[in-house]
Amino acid sequence: EKRDFCKKMNREQTEDLKAFEQRLTECIGYVRARTRKWRVLLAAVCIWMVVSIWLWWKDDTDYKSYLDMLIAHKSLSLSLVTLFVLYIFGIVDRNNAPHITTSRCRGVLQDFNMSCDEQGKLILKRKPAPDLWRTS
Repeated sequence: EKRDFCKKMNREQTEDLKAFEQRLTECIGYVRARTRKWRVLLAAVCIWMVVSIWLWWKDDTDYKSYLDMLIAHKSLSLSLVTLFVLYIFGIVDRNNAPHITTSRCRGVLQDFNMSCDEQGKLILKRKPAPDLWRTS
């Protein structure tokens, strides 16, 4: 009877762990999909800025001030402003969201002798052996 109880508990624990792993994988997958969109936007703005800087560099016109140069090169000015606005709105955090999520999960799961990989799959760890030589 005690054995049946242990088997039932192990089965329930296994099902709970599988459900938790599935939900964690779904959450990280959702965050990763949203991150991909922000990375594409950031890459496009960076490419736009690099092309604008190259066009500015190739320009031989002598400008009186930086302001005159920025007014003359509207594409460069707009790309710099766009990159600044994206930075203010937290594009860096949005790009790092999957890594932040998994590192926070690892911190919580560490208390339960578990961890997870970058996709959200659980990694079960063995319980540490008791330290017999430790004196308190």
